Amino acid sequence: MTIDEFYKIHGQTIMCFQIIENDLKWIYSLMKAGDVNVTYASISKCTLGEVVSMLKELDKSSGEQFISDNDYNFLRQMKEKRNYWCHRAYIDFMYEPNWDVSTEYENVCQRLLRDNKRIMIVYKNVEQAKIEANKVFAR
Repeated sequence: MTIDEFYKIHGQTIMCFQIIENDLKWIYSLMKAGDVNVTYASISKCTLGEVVSMLKELDKSSGEQFISDNDYNFLRQMKEKRNYWCHRAYIDFMYEPNWDVSTEYENVCQRLLRDNKRIMIVYKNVEQAKIEANKVFAR
């Protein structure tokens, strides 16, 4: 993988993490009884882990689960994955001599491809869940 391809896939991966986190906050706000905007404002500073836990509890009790158990499993791991891609990925290979042909770079590239493939699926699923939650709970 060229570094330009890496930049593109890495950027797309980070974008998905950010949008998923925001969409989860909106889904929770839609599902929670009360004013959607007030609820969103009250959780806007919550951590991803807090939002996932609150949403999962609310989602499971709603009668119609909007997010699959498989996606919840990934969402629990998302914090660590996001932290890795934001704070560690480049460090794992950039200090290597001839980093662009190093095993370390190849390993990070393979990890990026795996995580990007999975995050794109979860991104689409969460986006669909937000659309469905908006239809069901729109106030």
